[in-house]
Amino acid sequence: MVHMAGEPVRSSAARRFWSPPARFADRPADRRVTFLELFFDLVFVVVIAQLAQRLAAHPSWSGVGWFVFLFYAVWSSWINGTLYYDLHGTNDVSVRMFTFLQMLAVAVIAVFVRDVPGDGAFGFALGFAANTLVLVVLWFRTGWHDPHHRVASVPYSASYLVAAAVFAASAATEAPLVYRLWAIALLIELAGQLVAYRVWTPPTDQGGAVFAVTSSLIERLDLFVIIVLGEMIVGSVNGMADLHPISGAGIVIGLLGMLVAIGLWWIYFDLASQRSPTSTRTQVWLYLHLPLVIAMAAVGAALLNTVEHSVEPLPADVRWLLVSALAVAVASIAALTRTLKARRAYVALYRTVAGALAGSALAIAAVGLTDWGSRGTLVAMVLLLGLPIAAGLSVWLRHMDAADLGLDE
Repeated sequence: MVHMAGEPVRSSAARRFWSPPARFADRPADRRVTFLELFFDLVFVVVIAQLAQRLAAHPSWSGVGWFVFLFYAVWSSWINGTLYYDLHGTNDVSVRMFTFLQMLAVAVIAVFVRDVPGDGAFGFALGFAANTLVLVVLWFRTGWHDPHHRVASVPYSASYLVAAAVFAASAATEAPLVYRLWAIALLIELAGQLVAYRVWTPPTDQGGAVFAVTSSLIERLDLFVIIVLGEMIVGSVNGMADLHPISGAGIVIGLLGMLVAIGLWWIYFDLASQRSPTSTRTQVWLYLHLPLVIAMAAVGAALLNTVEHSVEPLPADVRWLLVSALAVAVASIAALTRTLKARRAYVALYRTVAGALAGSALAIAAVGLTDWGSRGTLVAMVLLLGLPIAAGLSVWLRHMDAADLGLDE
């Protein structure tokens, strides 16, 4: 009897240490983001900071191309980890172990990413391969323990295993082959994702409706946007701090840069955050965040350079980087609003701001054709970001009830 009574205790203890992934159908709709996930995101803060500094040092179109390519690679790792923990995460020691392994691998990526292309390719390739291998184990386990999910997890994890092998093998090659192998590996990952989405049918609830995006995934993406907006603040402040001597003109330019960040925050968190996408546009909603955060991070790099040129002409490549990235960010928010359920409930708000967002994005891009210098360019950016803000406020003033517009959700 003593043995039998003790058996459930040992079994329970074992599950707390190493339990199977949660089933997709069993995930709670009201799940909240955990402190472990927030801790996991911190290492990506470092990677994004390194990428932004790299772009600030190389604000050419070639530099933008490398920035987008490397940011996508980092994003693909982050979104995979995020989706796993949101769909299949458990509260046991094994999850912590896998999370910390990922963090160590991503830290290696952060160390070398600023020197890509170049001497950092070897370390970046090995760090990315190690992180991808952890993802392979995580996603393979979902199908191993859940037959319904196996049809998707097998091609998904297989493609990532091949991609990890390609990244590891690329460490033994030289440029330009090493970078071509990276592109091939990322395409293999994307192909695996598309196959998994194609062959897998999500379970439905008792009413026959497909399970919706969880509030925790929405919150996680919103928090990632906050992280990237933080890089814009960092770019403005570092630009001011790096001035020798620190001048009043430089302070004004830096504060204008912070107003740009505030404007983007206002637009995104009033119109797109904390809102669910429609069931038919979930994937579009998810991946529209990619150009948004890439553009925001690029704005942060451009702001650093803009402040540094506060008392001299603004180079054309810096001006075009600033206006193009900001225009893409605004256009991405406009596209995001078209995927939301809230668009149907708050017709007046979204109909009014749609034109303002489109006009703001086009006008911001057109500023690239001017030569107004740092102050003039940033003043124009702030004013043009004010257009959709003013449009939203005009609807609010007409209704005089923020709750009717969903602004307090």
